[in-house]
Amino acid sequence: MKTPNKSPFSILANEFIENTLEQIVKDYSIGQVLYKKEKQTTRSHILVQLNKFADVAKLRSKKWVKEFRDQYQVYVYFIDYSRLEYQLSKGHPFMEYHCQRSSIIYQNEDSKSSILINRIWKNYKKKFNRYEDAFHHDHEIRRVKLEKLISENSYNSVFTSFEELIQYDLEYLEELYSGERTSDIDLNQRINQLLIYLPELQSYFVKKNPREYFITELLAKVKKAINEDDLIYNTEMFESLRIIEDSLFTFIEARFYELKHLIKKQYDKIYTVDQVIIPIEEYRSDEILDKAIDRILNFTKLEQIYFFHKTTYGEVTTYYLLLIGLNVNNEKIKAITHSLTSMFGKECKFLLVGHDRYWIQKNLYQYQKFFAYIMQGKNLVYSSDQNHPEPHWEMPHQPQHSDLYFHYKSTLHSSLQFYKLIDGEQENYQGVDNLFALFLLSFCRTFIYVKTFYLPNYMTSEALWQLCIYADKDIHKYNYLFEQFSSNIFSFADYNMSVHHSIGKVDTEKINCMKMIVKKLMNELRETVVDGKLLDNFEINLIVEKSID
Repeated sequence: MKTPNKSPFSILANEFIENTLEQIVKDYSIGQVLYKKEKQTTRSHILVQLNKFADVAKLRSKKWVKEFRDQYQVYVYFIDYSRLEYQLSKGHPFMEYHCQRSSIIYQNEDSKSSILINRIWKNYKKKFNRYEDAFHHDHEIRRVKLEKLISENSYNSVFTSFEELIQYDLEYLEELYSGERTSDIDLNQRINQLLIYLPELQSYFVKKNPREYFITELLAKVKKAINEDDLIYNTEMFESLRIIEDSLFTFIEARFYELKHLIKKQYDKIYTVDQVIIPIEEYRSDEILDKAIDRILNFTKLEQIYFFHKTTYGEVTTYYLLLIGLNVNNEKIKAITHSLTSMFGKECKFLLVGHDRYWIQKNLYQYQKFFAYIMQGKNLVYSSDQNHPEPHWEMPHQPQHSDLYFHYKSTLHSSLQFYKLIDGEQENYQGVDNLFALFLLSFCRTFIYVKTFYLPNYMTSEALWQLCIYADKDIHKYNYLFEQFSSNIFSFADYNMSVHHSIGKVDTEKINCMKMIVKKLMNELRETVVDGKLLDNFEINLIVEKSID
């Protein structure tokens, strides 16, 4: 009885992979199959050398290629004989590493197009050095050109040169991690494909959506401006682009170093890029915070949570959390807050600020100071992935109170309208509740903006007041006025932000309390904005302000 031949792919110890490779050997003209297993991880690599160029694209598009990678951490690469021969002649380190004689698991004995390498490092060293030097030479030429454009204030050209340099770096990373430079794909696709091999890369690019990145939107705007003969003056982004490019360059250098040592000493200690991760400050001793985070994550999928402030007044402790994730909208924030209140009662409160990363990136020109202070490693208490990117910070960034004149004027006029109504016809208080609620919310938003360079939207009045206390703890001194109010002032304000068909009846005690709150808070804002000279003289003169006694 004849014993069947053992499959050359049995070394993979996976029946699905074994059967798949057996089938493609039958269906395609394959010269050899090479296999590498990483010593320090569970990942494996299979290089399939084909005899026909047309077969490369066919096999790359097969669904099982992704399945190998996602389910079994087996990375499969395809290359035709002619290109493999050319890459090896250039000293391509990825191909040199994979095409060692010791890596062969299948050899087509009838195929004349077969390449096997069995040379020592000394014989390959010069080719490796030439290959690496070619990268550095062309990179330096591009970098010098870029710095010259910056010095000449050629703003639009700087952006396009940064794009060219970043594309150049990404192409080399493709070569060094997959052995093949992709062609005819945009920057978004290039980044996404590289994440397969280098997931750390995502920590340098802010996403616009699951498939696109902020940087591509920025560069598209520049191209549009060039076509329309406009100028882009966003020079604050130059430093962020430089940081991205420097990081890509570091990845390339590290990969060269890694491949060099893998080739010299098979399965020696692998060098990897040092990840600079700011240690997360341990808040685990705070059981309330732990439980709150668990409850929040039950409501919505988040990328990160930052615990950036905590106050305790009497028996009430307030936790301030920034939630970063997709679709963290106002209704979801309200639902989470309500759930936390039900869970912890009145002794623990939670101020939740929620945004997606792309929104933060888009609004850095206004709000960078607020977010840069919060989004620090010491405040990070939850992260779904260690490679979430920081925003591409504007550097240098000059905080400015854009449109502060209009915000202040709106708050002032709502206070004046409130007084006009209550000082008018005796006991005609129709609309006074609404005006008071309008003033309170307008004051809070303007005060927060002045103090923190952040303008919140769609928050409850209590949440806005808590942010005021975060912005300036001294504002808490006016809490005694709120406590004198005959009902919960925040519920009162929220209720009166909409129209109710009822006759305005407000008792004198409540009116007097309202008047005192409006007076004190408006004086506080006036001292901060006007006396603090946050408006220029022209803007101050435009504001016709009546004194409130």
